[in-house]
Amino acid sequence: MRKDICMIMAVVLLSQVVTAQVNGFVKAYDSLHQVFSHYFPYTKWKGIRWDEVNQQIRPQILAAAVSGDSVAFYIALKSYFDHTHDGHVGFRHGWQSVQDQARYRQIGGSYGFAAVRLDDGRVVARIVNPGSPAALAGMQFGATLLEVNDTPVDQVLDTIPVLWAEMIPATLEFKQINQERLIGRAPVEGSMKVRFLNRGSSVALTATLTAVDDQYLTYNQTSMHPVEPEPGVFSRIIQPSGYGYIKMNNEGGDSALLKKEYNDFKDALTGFGQQGVRGVVLDFRVNCGGDDALAAAIAGFFHPDTAFYEFWTLYNPTSDSIEIWPDRIAHYDPLTLNPVYRPAYPPGALYTEPQSVYYDKPVVVMVNPRNISSGEGVPMMLQKLKRAKVVSFYGSNGSFGLCSLEYNLFPPPDGLKVSFEFGQSVDRQMKVQIDSDSTMTGGVIPNIRVPLNDTVIDQLYLDSIDVELNYAVKVLNSIMGNGERQGAGTGLLLEQNVPNPFNGITRISYFLPSDALVELVFCDITGRALQTLVYRHEKAGSHTVTFNGSGYTKGLYFFRLKAGNSEVARKCIID
Repeated sequence: MRKDICMIMAVVLLSQVVTAQVNGFVKAYDSLHQVFSHYFPYTKWKGIRWDEVNQQIRPQILAAAVSGDSVAFYIALKSYFDHTHDGHVGFRHGWQSVQDQARYRQIGGSYGFAAVRLDDGRVVARIVNPGSPAALAGMQFGATLLEVNDTPVDQVLDTIPVLWAEMIPATLEFKQINQERLIGRAPVEGSMKVRFLNRGSSVALTATLTAVDDQYLTYNQTSMHPVEPEPGVFSRIIQPSGYGYIKMNNEGGDSALLKKEYNDFKDALTGFGQQGVRGVVLDFRVNCGGDDALAAAIAGFFHPDTAFYEFWTLYNPTSDSIEIWPDRIAHYDPLTLNPVYRPAYPPGALYTEPQSVYYDKPVVVMVNPRNISSGEGVPMMLQKLKRAKVVSFYGSNGSFGLCSLEYNLFPPPDGLKVSFEFGQSVDRQMKVQIDSDSTMTGGVIPNIRVPLNDTVIDQLYLDSIDVELNYAVKVLNSIMGNGERQGAGTGLLLEQNVPNPFNGITRISYFLPSDALVELVFCDITGRALQTLVYRHEKAGSHTVTFNGSGYTKGLYFFRLKAGNSEVARKCIID
């Protein structure tokens, strides 16, 4: 991840420390802690108190050393790294069998379900595998989880460890996603008392489940690994909307692969321009990052002018401070893709430069916590454009640090390596970009959150529908004034109420492109207002309200939304 200057910094850093020897867990840990707590560049930004972390972890290391338990030592180290809230940090090489034993010891068992939190706050089962303990106890897909071990499920979720997430969660949102997917895992023969309410039922069920070895089935079904085995760049025309679609899985590799990814992206945009495509969806939901300069160049297809991308920084052990990288950064020549150094740019600065193709139409970008490192850079730069919106369920990963250095915790033949960053990506004001802070807030945060409700999880997990992509198309329609009275190009969006038709409670979601006085009214077919649901000033972003239509006769009605000078409407049916 960001490999350009890894080797240089590795020599500088590793020449100043003593590689841990194989003569004991304690010595290895103490050496690691001395280096890590001193050189990790986000200590202040993330509010890490290394002395407190050491007081918590070192007794676990001592216990593992006394018992000679390699698995316990490995788990203690994972707990140590977990305090960084940084997806770039962790083990990189070695001790595979120990890792397998450690993971099996803690989450080798399964109750047969995984969960997801909906917009209304409910935690529901998004997976219930046939024949699993949960299924045999009567739990069904979509069941609302009420209590675990006689404790409200919300309180239990907050306690679920996330050590076995595929990468350390950097944001609170990503941590919660992993807690929801791991709540159904435990040591084999572990037990869980769970109280749940199946859909359509008024009677909650209670069962005590015993975890069985499912060969990590629910773990793999909910994988958050940031790599997909697809081409680096894939493009097509979305039918029937006619919008363009480009999926980019990484921005790196050797020189030949880098050039191929760039040219594939450019060719896709060129083709869209020739076909008169009026809007594009960029899919960065699964992108493991790679080369900063390539990410900056890709963003240049959408920027008409040169735009600041980042300053590279490094940790200076002499001054004990973060300083701007002292040399000029290579950019890619738009014609040859050979590295070039711009004398006009200050040292350590990377810019997004206009490329040979410029796409000036509306753009929607999709992100996800599996979008990490340099992969977050293109969405970051696109979000600065007025004609671009980030539309997703969740934000990006929030791990944007400059390069992962490898440190030998144990040298060969029993080698074990860990990695971390040496510097930060900062803006012109030297403020950290993208990386999560002490509150675990970070990443590229969507302008528009895709609703997550019962209907949506049916589409996602039962029908395998790409809900985010469909919603991105709706947003493009709204931006350009297509569809059912959707905002006349203002960006105001009123989503179809769910459920629809309905005969009781229904939920209405809408998006405001800016702060505004909002009026949401329920109307009859003639447009006569029957009930005002919202009349207040609201902040820009996504909002959801509920409406009880049980007092109205069956028939066709409207929800009408006004915000500022814009108005949108949606038909609805009371059945």
